[in-house]
Amino acid sequence: MIPLLRDLCFAHRMFRVPDGFAVTFVRQHDNDWQQAQKHWEYIVHRVLDSKDVPARASAPEAMRIAVTGASTLLHDAHQQGVACFICLEEAYKSAGRQS
Repeated sequence: MIPLLRDLCFAHRMFRVPDGFAVTFVRQHDNDWQQAQKHWEYIVHRVLDSKDVPARASAPEAMRIAVTGASTLLHDAHQQGVACFICLEEAYKSAGRQS
């Protein structure tokens, strides 16, 4: 099960996430916890389905790899001034429909 962002704020012993990641990610979504959670889960699913997670990994190990990778990627992107990837994707799709 993908961890809730709220759980990553405080008790993330099982997962290695950058300090302040969850709160920062929610702030990127105008403090909309539901939208941020939805985008977080979508991104973690993408990482789980990527080559970054070994096929032979146990379920807990696969989740640890995916959560660590996704949170680090999102944190680093935010540090570089890049918005949430899902928000960008949705904006791109929306702009394409308006043309």
